[in-house]
Amino acid sequence: MERITKADHACAVAAATAHDFNNELTVILSSVSTSIQALEPGHPARPHLLDLQNAAQRCARMSSGLLRFGVERRTRPISAALETLLAE
Repeated sequence: MERITKADHACAVAAATAHDFNNELTVILSSVSTSIQALEPGHPARPHLLDLQNAAQRCARMSSGLLRFGVERRTRPISAALETLLAE
């Protein structure tokens, strides 16, 4: 039973971390988007900001995946024999 508790704790920590990380990425993506819009199309910084935006979007997708995993992990019932759980 202790293993289940540790696994549930690990999932909760991962979900909380992913949530906080996602909040920070929202700020980054918003700032980058505003900066891109403020620049002229040929500005030399524009390609770098677009690279930054793409990287932050990839991170946001990974963060969303971690959040989904945490939710699925908590709501999915586990099939196990009572004797096995009590032995642990």
